[in-house]
Amino acid sequence: MKLVRLKILGEDFRSLPANVDYQFNVASEDSKLSTKVFAGLNGSGKSNFLELLAEIFYYLERTKLQETPKSYIENKNFGFEIEYILPRKENNFYTIYKNKFKEDVINLDFPIQQEVHVRIKKDLEGFLEMSYSLVGEDKFTVIDDDFGQFLPSKIIAYTSGQNELLSNPFIRLRYHYFTEMVNSENKRSNRRLYFLDTESNYSIFIANMLLGKTAPLQYLKSIFRIEDLHSFRITFNYKHNTQEAATILKEKQILWNPLKACATTWRDDNTAKCLILDFVINEATHQAFHHHYKTAFQLFQAFYELQSLNLLLEKQATRKFVTNAHKTINITDELSKSDPSELIFRIEKIRIKRQKYEGNKKDILYYKSLSDGEHQLNEVIGSVMMMEEDGCLFLMDEPDTHFNPKWRAKMVTMLNKVSGKEYDADGNPENIHQQELIMTTHSPFIISDNHKENVYKFVREGKALKLENPEFETFGASVSFILETIFDRDITISDFSNKALINLKKSINTLDDILRVKKELLSFGESIEKFDAYSYLMAKENELKSDKHVD
Repeated sequence: MKLVRLKILGEDFRSLPANVDYQFNVASEDSKLSTKVFAGLNGSGKSNFLELLAEIFYYLERTKLQETPKSYIENKNFGFEIEYILPRKENNFYTIYKNKFKEDVINLDFPIQQEVHVRIKKDLEGFLEMSYSLVGEDKFTVIDDDFGQFLPSKIIAYTSGQNELLSNPFIRLRYHYFTEMVNSENKRSNRRLYFLDTESNYSIFIANMLLGKTAPLQYLKSIFRIEDLHSFRITFNYKHNTQEAATILKEKQILWNPLKACATTWRDDNTAKCLILDFVINEATHQAFHHHYKTAFQLFQAFYELQSLNLLLEKQATRKFVTNAHKTINITDELSKSDPSELIFRIEKIRIKRQKYEGNKKDILYYKSLSDGEHQLNEVIGSVMMMEEDGCLFLMDEPDTHFNPKWRAKMVTMLNKVSGKEYDADGNPENIHQQELIMTTHSPFIISDNHKENVYKFVREGKALKLENPEFETFGASVSFILETIFDRDITISDFSNKALINLKKSINTLDDILRVKKELLSFGESIEKFDAYSYLMAKENELKSDKHVD
């Protein structure tokens, strides 16, 4: 998927002005993951844009759920226009039904197997219309049936810290999925939206370690400096004896039976009313998971579905509150945190084999003991790695906050390394999955790895907001150049040390001051600003000597 255009109708969305056309470039690079980088100062609206996209796709997904009331679909307080490109489907067709006659209901299918330009409008009168055009053509055809196939394949969101508003639509939809699962006959939901949190962090790691493609998996292992997954445990707690829980848990056995078949050992504790599955990883374990799940994402989906069982612990009043919560309410503040031992489904005791090196005595350690940066790397890079379906959209809010400078400089490289459809003998991707990753960042390194047409500087002018591509090329640009042009920062060191340099220069009045300042400059690290201070010092010294000679 590639975003082309977005417009808010009616009222502003948080800090984003309404009735403004936000236009985006859709340059195609088969050899590189499609990335849009939102940059700018704090408060400029970057995160709000991700939240808006999440709310739009939450609304579109809800319209397809059986329990969604007509009043919500016709919501007259929320309007938008959005356009995007979906990639050519390789194994399936977009199928359009034309020539519908009410009398005899004749459906003539019209298969499409090329890029499609999708246009969606939801006006303030409650009217929703989706249309499509083949890329390169101008004629748009209204879609009457099965418009879900013209939505992104999956929408996956991640936030590194305090922007919990991004999670709101995903949490609400998870509760709606759960409600539909409870009320429907098949007890399963066809999920499109996923939000990555602590629970999903574990799921992503295990899924990739067990079922990841060879080349990207070896690359990921080299970054983590690990050999393999060593072991983990899954616990199913069925002591919750409400009629609803008993019914749902019985239906969900279809999901945990394959896990039971893959387990090294298991025991059903009737006293504690829990099923404990232990997995010790060897070649047979890998083969068992390949037999039952095929791909890393299929295993991740099973885990995600099973984690929804934990919503059975929520009171009916809480479920109702979440599903009806307004988009301005931070839902996570209102939810209680369950005791892990009470959860119906949980993954725990994940251990990994670390690569051995000289002096390393501890080669098996808990996954939890890894650093915040390593956990973030797993969630960001790992989620892209396991998503092999084209047409997905990733919304990532500052996904590099816990990365060290070396990892920030390699982030775009890492994303592309794990996004390949096929790999050469050296483990390099030969072509890239057709996804789009929209991320906010304050990192000059990430901006330097993207061409200017994929970088959007958010500029505030009062209440107005402009999204500008930089005037100069950003790809390969230096950190100092990007700091100046994107973040309006014309110095390369911190304000405190820069102020100290300025004060030193101001303190020079005599030749004796020159000698003092030369010594004090030795306590500063190397920088352009220090070099400028030395240049100023030399000029000032020449000036003072000249004045003394004149006297």
